[in-house]
Amino acid sequence: MAALDDVTEMRAVVCHAHGWPQPLAVGRVPVPEPAPGEMLVRVAAAGVNFADTLMIGGSYQEKLAPPFIPGAELSGTVVATGKDVRGYRPGDRVMAQVSSGAYAEFVRVDPDRAAPVPAGMSDQEAAGFYIPYGTAYAGLIGRGRMVAGDVVVVTGAGGAVGRAAVEVAKAAGAYVVGVAEGEERQALVEAAGADRVVGATDAREAVLAATDRRGADIVFDVVGGDTARELMRTLAFEGRLLIVGFAGGEVPVFPANHVLVKNIDICGFFWGPYQRLRPEETAKVFKGLADLFDRGLLKPRVARSYPLEGTGDALEQITRRSHVGKLVIDMAATPQRTHSGAGQ
Repeated sequence: MAALDDVTEMRAVVCHAHGWPQPLAVGRVPVPEPAPGEMLVRVAAAGVNFADTLMIGGSYQEKLAPPFIPGAELSGTVVATGKDVRGYRPGDRVMAQVSSGAYAEFVRVDPDRAAPVPAGMSDQEAAGFYIPYGTAYAGLIGRGRMVAGDVVVVTGAGGAVGRAAVEVAKAAGAYVVGVAEGEERQALVEAAGADRVVGATDAREAVLAATDRRGADIVFDVVGGDTARELMRTLAFEGRLLIVGFAGGEVPVFPANHVLVKNIDICGFFWGPYQRLRPEETAKVFKGLADLFDRGLLKPRVARSYPLEGTGDALEQITRRSHVGKLVIDMAATPQRTHSGAGQ
């Protein structure tokens, strides 16, 4: 079927060879057509993620052969559907995760990896919602078995995933200790609802002091390295360590005797496969998140938006980790209209 009657080409960032950093230019390519079981989405905004630089560099676990369009997270409007698509129709606003292709005006989306955008959520907020908040909710509530009253420690709490985890944990009734570096990031984590905010060097003692030496029920770790090793030692009996990422650059190794003595669960949590393997659970995750957002308990924060032509600048910014909040690509913006978001 024709994707659109009057549009055959689109603007897109195309990666012609692996390697990071590299110049990223916008070109014109054919508009894709949705295959059976897919829908075509007009992209309103795309979330910027560190994993995009790994994909471009050729070091991501899911390696793509050039040429390809990078970008894994987006918000937009359904414009066409392939055969056998259920639950969505043209005109629906959606947020989604894709293997690649979000840095373009149109992208093919698997309905199992999409969710409706809540009515009060902007396109820019939605563009950076799916991956961070989906990771936080599915990790904490599902894999981490979190319940009200749990003590939850979140590392990298000033980043997009960490901040989402702070908000989700607090909304679900946990006592939350956020671990972040720098006054600006710590202020952001406190504003997100953390009961206590500390730096990595103070985190272990802070957790123990805050719990009368009992320790944490869950450590939600996106940093790895020494931070993960130290905070594992704060876990209470039958505590859970959720390994979400290694933003610090080091994959930690844990002493098995400590795991044994406290009956600790060390749980890997990679959000991507759940959408393919357990789509029904994914749908429940986003229904839960929509309810929390509608109640005003989740407040996604856009730090800055860029035009499509500024994708390279946005990715360079994210590698420096100097921003506070989510970076997004705004398809409606022009290079002259690049602006900083005021936050939400």
